[in-house]
Amino acid sequence: MSNPTIELKQKKRTFNSTWLKTYEGFEDYTEEHAEKIVEQLQQLANIVCDHVQKGSI
Repeated sequence: MSNPTIELKQKKRTFNSTWLKTYEGFEDYTEEHAEKIVEQLQQLANIVCDHVQKGSI
């Protein structure tokens, strides 16, 4: 049985405080707080990607 190949297609997107503040609940965040949240989300995304890549080897 062969493993399915997953092809990821990603649009070129910018994830920053302006992007975050477009979501409900984040509109009133300060720039500093929004940037901190975006950094945390990027760290989480890296952890998830590493986990997925290690699982597919």
